[in-house]
Amino acid sequence: MSDNAAKCPNRLSFQYKGNYKYAKVPGTSYRENGKIRKKGTIYLGRVIDEKNNIFYSKERGVFKYDIENNQFLRADPSFTGTLQNDQRKKPKLILDFGDSFFINELIHQMNYDKVLNSIGYKNKDTLYSMVMFYVLTDISCMHCNTWYDGNFVKILYPNADLHSQRISEFLSFLGKEEIRQKFFKSHIDWIKEKISNDPAIVIDSTGLPNDIQIELTNVSNHNNIISNEVRMISAIQRDSGYPLIFRAIPGNINDVSTLSKTITVLNGYGVNTDMALLDAGYLSEKNIDNLYYANIDFVARLPEKLKTIYDNIVEQGKNELRRPENLVTFMGRFVYVKRVNCNIGTIKKEAYAYLCFDVDAASSENHKAIVNSKKLSQKKLKKIGSAFHELFETSGMFIIISSLPYKTDEILNVYYNRLIVEQYFDLGKGLSRLMPLRVHNEERVLGHLLLCQIAATMNLYIQKKLNQTYLNSVELYLGLRNQKCVIYATKIITSEAQSSATRLYNKFKITCPNYYIKHGDVLKSHNSIPKVNPDDE
Repeated sequence: MSDNAAKCPNRLSFQYKGNYKYAKVPGTSYRENGKIRKKGTIYLGRVIDEKNNIFYSKERGVFKYDIENNQFLRADPSFTGTLQNDQRKKPKLILDFGDSFFINELIHQMNYDKVLNSIGYKNKDTLYSMVMFYVLTDISCMHCNTWYDGNFVKILYPNADLHSQRISEFLSFLGKEEIRQKFFKSHIDWIKEKISNDPAIVIDSTGLPNDIQIELTNVSNHNNIISNEVRMISAIQRDSGYPLIFRAIPGNINDVSTLSKTITVLNGYGVNTDMALLDAGYLSEKNIDNLYYANIDFVARLPEKLKTIYDNIVEQGKNELRRPENLVTFMGRFVYVKRVNCNIGTIKKEAYAYLCFDVDAASSENHKAIVNSKKLSQKKLKKIGSAFHELFETSGMFIIISSLPYKTDEILNVYYNRLIVEQYFDLGKGLSRLMPLRVHNEERVLGHLLLCQIAATMNLYIQKKLNQTYLNSVELYLGLRNQKCVIYATKIITSEAQSSATRLYNKFKITCPNYYIKHGDVLKSHNSIPKVNPDDE
């Protein structure tokens, strides 16, 4: 290196190690105690793109170095500095095949690739690889690169960059407001076109425990359970059960204050809600007034905190409730149901209340109270005797309120359609990796939740097609994962599929190729036996 280069802090120095070029800011020389020393040397790591000053190091991942201002910047997602091309690393010749092949084919078959492409991430290979990782696994993102190295997805999407720092940048990108808006618009358009145009919705929320301190994390007291969490509100299409949007709010915000905002956000995406199924946590006099004002019909469980109207309905209906003509069966349970007309909200609009008495629930609550009473002394029991009497009178009792009149033997079926949102949360937390939350800033939380909704949509599509519920990814995708492929110089040959994988292929009318011809990053599938002259292929 020349003296001029040593004196210029903005000039880079390069050297080769093996097949790779490395860079550093050489710094400046100075004399101390008769010895020549250096200061300001910065080791940048492997050169990815010398012209654009893109480098890779283990500490920073792929980054851009601003020489003039001595700043480390995020690199464009199109620059990949992945180590899987490292010649010192022996490539794997046998890869998991069936699971990523199946999901990749299904994405195109569903026309869901249009939704994914609307996100506008510059490295499409990273986007599709991460979608498959979220659909197929429930392991931490820190193991994503290991999964990628052993799966056919690295052949399908060879330019994916799945190092932890790049994944964090990717999640932050997905979490941006403008990106989420693009996704929700395209996703809802896809549901309207391919699934259902039903404007009726179910809204509910679930807690995502998170001890990492970010703005979205706060103390929640939900159903008397206290936890440190982010709350995710989801709007689900009533008829199909597919998720429309999600919203993330701090754990200390009550459900009741989120209803109007969620419906308004849906309206912004072209969902003109005309019917809402709600849990008790969303009902207040103000929300009732707003729903009537917007001409949105609703069915909801009436919360006991609306004490005046609740007690009035109980008083009107309880004496005639437990009669033979009011007994209905629902999902193997016996429930007495009595309809009572009422006026609700501050504007006192006419509505229909259904006073219900669940025989099984009453028996369970009474038994629990009796067991607890045995621990009390006779003196204490006398003091709270009236409370026990009231408990025995009201246990198993609940009220469903509706803006529309339904037959008493229909109302339970109507209201418990909202269980589809509970099923969606179960699907999200089980199969689609919604839990646990392991991200450290708000944009990454939102990006993680967006990927979870994509994964849940894919898994829901599969389960509905199969008419079967799966609790975890191992149960659903193990047969597919056990189908391998063998990598040769220019060919990739697939192994025979097990019966469980074959059933999935047949159900979705997907043909598994016999082999692929590989030219660079271009794959061409073949279902026949290879020809004698390979140039003909």
